[in-house]
Amino acid sequence: MTTRFSLAELGDMLHVPVEQVRQAVEALAEELTGESFLYNERTWRIAPSDVKRIQTWLATHARETNELHRPRARNVRIKRIKPAEETGE
Repeated sequence: MTTRFSLAELGDMLHVPVEQVRQAVEALAEELTGESFLYNERTWRIAPSDVKRIQTWLATHARETNELHRPRARNVRIKRIKPAEETGE
């Protein structure tokens, strides 16, 4: 029986986010061997023979995948409370 990897395991092995691995697998779905398959309509099981192909795809499409998953800049608001002015009585 062949060992197969989940997308999370593959992401850990290749040191890339799972979303990028999913994008690569979905782009290469037609080219993957019969040993890799979609399980339960969402979860991929990837054969070791396809890991190199996915790794190559990630390397050639690195700029595209990094731009899609770049964190957005945060808008930070600072609330400053001014002390009430004292009235002279």
